[in-house]
Amino acid sequence: MRYVTRALREIYTSLSAAGWIWVGLHTTGPQAPAAARRLTDPPAAHPEQLCPHIPLTRTERALQRRLMAPIGDKD
Repeated sequence: MRYVTRALREIYTSLSAAGWIWVGLHTTGPQAPAAARRLTDPPAAHPEQLCPHIPLTRTERALQRRLMAPIGDKD
């Protein structure tokens, strides 16, 4: 009976770890949040570089305000 209990415990642990990996969580315990970082403009010659001569649309300005707001602020 001891071997069956040990085998079931190992199976449970393995399936639990596989499930947490599938969900995207880690079984090693809570981790510190990633350091907050500010978004910067793409480098020069990047395909997503903005054209300075074209003004932002209303939606783009709203998105820019939300992205530049400090983390934790809510609209």
